[in-house]
Amino acid sequence: MEKRNLTALDRLIDEAAKRGYSRRQFIARATALGVSTSVLGVALGSFDRRASAQAAEPTGKLVVSMSVEPDTLENWKAYSTDGHPILRNVQEALLNRDPKTNELVGELATSWEQTDERTWRFTLRQGVTFHNGDPFNAEVAAFGINYTWSKENGFEIYQFIGPDMTATAVDEYTVDVATVEPDPILPARLYFSPIPNMKQVQERPDSLVTEPIGTGPYSFVEWNRGQYIRITANPDWWGLGSPDARGTVTIKDAEFVFRAESTVRAAQVVAGEAQIGRFLAPEDCATTPNCKSVSSVETIFLRLDTNHVAMQDIRVRQAIAFAVDKQAIADQLFGGGEPASQLVGPSATGYNPDLQPYPYDLEKAKQLVAEANAAGVPVDAEITVVTREGIYLRNDELAEYVASQLREIGLNAKSEVIEPALYNPEYSKNIKDVSETRGWITTNPHGNEIMDVSATASSYYRCDGGASMYCDPALDEALNKAIPLTGEERGPALAAVTKMYYDAYASVPVIYMPLNYGLAANLQWEPRLDAFMLLKEMTLTA
Repeated sequence: MEKRNLTALDRLIDEAAKRGYSRRQFIARATALGVSTSVLGVALGSFDRRASAQAAEPTGKLVVSMSVEPDTLENWKAYSTDGHPILRNVQEALLNRDPKTNELVGELATSWEQTDERTWRFTLRQGVTFHNGDPFNAEVAAFGINYTWSKENGFEIYQFIGPDMTATAVDEYTVDVATVEPDPILPARLYFSPIPNMKQVQERPDSLVTEPIGTGPYSFVEWNRGQYIRITANPDWWGLGSPDARGTVTIKDAEFVFRAESTVRAAQVVAGEAQIGRFLAPEDCATTPNCKSVSSVETIFLRLDTNHVAMQDIRVRQAIAFAVDKQAIADQLFGGGEPASQLVGPSATGYNPDLQPYPYDLEKAKQLVAEANAAGVPVDAEITVVTREGIYLRNDELAEYVASQLREIGLNAKSEVIEPALYNPEYSKNIKDVSETRGWITTNPHGNEIMDVSATASSYYRCDGGASMYCDPALDEALNKAIPLTGEERGPALAAVTKMYYDAYASVPVIYMPLNYGLAANLQWEPRLDAFMLLKEMTLTA
């Protein structure tokens, strides 16, 4: 009987949405079919979504011009600046952030609580399906979390983990996530990682790179490598007509194209070929109908291979820090921003307000290199200032500037731009996996979307950090003591860890990076602090 009812209900849902039935009319017709209460509850959710979609069908097409193409569309890539513009529209995480207040809010989870010092419990949203029709439930969520944050898989996102975690399904719509040590900011980490389709991972793993399947407001259509990625509105998204979806799908199609030059991206907006030119130079942004220059969580910094035969010496690292004119970089290369004193900005718990940017002092830098040379340090060992192709505005110019400054103070430096597929695996190595002759200085941006110093420290400060080129057991001990703390104790303890890293000159913070978006006149959108580009927060006018 239930199977026959489900078929009849499918027809009834279509008919009701097309003819504009009220909920009362729909319930009356379904009851007449003999539908049980449990089935009717699920059917009402489908009816509400179809009715909402029917009332306001999405229209139009949005083109986003980006500086670089992602190298993979696997779910874990959503942590990156080139991955999340596409993936966070297609796939969803347990949590997101409110675009105005920045507070954590539910997405695939409706509530969460800490049940003991090592366990967080998440109550999941019901009635959610993936784009291929597979159901979302606790088994799928637990599998996705364990897959994404697996130490064995070692995806690039793992560098942002705190204590290792294990997710377990409690019942159909409840998940417990346990950590080996207390982790008060676990929900913020899970905001960082959308849930993949379990069956796809298990049965078609080779398709994950090029065919993301999610639960989000947009479904994947096509990736023509080197040209574009296309997505389209999902008519069965759970958020249609839902007030806690924090957005509305009004745009039908979106296309992401890739143009390395800022001037080209801006020209596309001016010509009407794109509605968003992302990460523009200030002068290019000013040419577009609506230029938005906003604060971000991105810090540009120099990560030093501190095991390098020359950079092992703190005098050489200090000289590198003093050789870079951070204010000039902000003014002349990026048209804004302010010199950075640490890898995180004031939005992060554990930001240390007492630290000042390393000063620009070329003569002192030369003196330090000379002292190191006199002490037998091989200051002529080759150093390569490395940047990833298209990662941010004028990154190639910054790399060459830094290399030039290092040559000026007596170091043997050159610059190199490397394509993402070759750069990313090298960047994600730990200090123990890199020879002392590599001698990289990377000019990378770091975004602390988790907004807690522990996330940055776990990746870059500690000996076993996923992208750490520094090791000090005393810092590790201080960090391990700070991570479980909560309330008023947490910030000062993490700020003390930040100072330890600062005093070691393990990295050189350069600037807190503003982000520039050139918008078409008919696009209504306010960029977010975390730089997510969610289409459900955008509206195209006539």
